[in-house]
Amino acid sequence: MRDLVDTIRRFAATDANVLIAGETGAGKNAIARELHVRGPRARRPFVTVDCAALSPSLIDSELFGHERGAYTDAIAARPGRFEMAGGGTVYLDAVTELPLEAQGKLLRIVEEKRVERLGSQTSVTIGARIVSSVDACIEDAVRVGRFRHDLYHRLRVLPLVVPPLRERRDDVLPLARHFLRLAADAARRRRPVFTPEAASALADYAWPGNVRQLRHVVERAFRAAEGRAIALDHLPPEILEPPALLAEGPSARRPTLDEVEQRYIAATLQHARGNQTEAARLLGISRKALWEKRKRYGLD
Repeated sequence: MRDLVDTIRRFAATDANVLIAGETGAGKNAIARELHVRGPRARRPFVTVDCAALSPSLIDSELFGHERGAYTDAIAARPGRFEMAGGGTVYLDAVTELPLEAQGKLLRIVEEKRVERLGSQTSVTIGARIVSSVDACIEDAVRVGRFRHDLYHRLRVLPLVVPPLRERRDDVLPLARHFLRLAADAARRRRPVFTPEAASALADYAWPGNVRQLRHVVERAFRAAEGRAIALDHLPPEILEPPALLAEGPSARRPTLDEVEQRYIAATLQHARGNQTEAARLLGISRKALWEKRKRYGLD
């Protein structure tokens, strides 16, 4: 974690575009905000754009703004996200979800530092820094032409790769204790502790949902413990079943990452009682992404 914190500190001090790459739930959103609050733009707006949630018909209006009468429902002029940010930061979450046409318009903004509202004949200068996030397979999207090669390199002036939580096991307990403090402070209750057995279970788990899953588990355990020390019986069943996720023994077959993700998604769907919107929220992905993963894994 120390290396990651040092990188964030160094990148925050610059104005260069940053591209954060990592698996779903790895903490990319939190890192983007840290880049903002640790830098010279901290007192200016931090504007998030969830590219996966943008309606295709409204992408241009959301990003670039529009003038009154630019289209049927444009009853008043409205600035886009880049104008809203002013001299702050625009965070493009899941930027690879933008369609190619919108990518071309974004490239122009990145290169020219100017934006033109829909229905306007003039452009305005923008001073916002651009921070973007992508999943771990961005190179595949570039190779097959789903994401523009030139835009990729414009956004990736400073690349920041966030390792999955399973590759930084030493971070699990410090993060868990941090989330526990946040939950206790929000509830204005005494800060509990983890029992040694619960701490060991958290440290040994594979965390396919990364930091986001860890936070949800800790928050649920905090509510279940009702102020007492958090023990094994306050943790969800999947945390307590390591043999099902990580087979033991030198000759045992270990599950692939896809298998672990499939089980995690299935467990989340069960927890959400089949509610797709709630399951997508817990997983930290869009409904479209959840649908694609269900189709991929046969989770009908």
